[in-house]
Amino acid sequence: MTTERFVGLLFLTGVLVFLIVIYYPESPKINNFFIKEEVSSIKKDEMIDFKEFNESDFDFFVYRAHVLSSKDNAIKLKEKIVDGGYPAFVDNFSNKENLFAVYVGPFLSEDDIVNNMKSIQVLSESNNGEISRWKL
Repeated sequence: MTTERFVGLLFLTGVLVFLIVIYYPESPKINNFFIKEEVSSIKKDEMIDFKEFNESDFDFFVYRAHVLSSKDNAIKLKEKIVDGGYPAFVDNFSNKENLFAVYVGPFLSEDDIVNNMKSIQVLSESNNGEISRWKL
């Protein structure tokens, strides 16, 4: 290899390294020294106060579409509702092992259910369901 080619290769390598250093995104600092330094530089009055949440903060609403005695039929109806675009689940009704309730939801507010009531009733094949609170 001639010296001109060798110098050209070095120049090209230098330009590539320069471009990588300039334009490559900065990687996170993994070294413990840097992490400790950043944490110790935060003043106590700058610390973030995290709000504590309770289960009661997560009240949702569900629509009980049907109560069925067959778990297979309840699961089929649930799948039909899910295919229609709504979340749904099957649960034991009043802790009785032979009755299964099909619930549509959970929704964030009761208005979400009321606004979509017609389509939910068509999918669930029920006109006399009940809206209730559902907690985690």
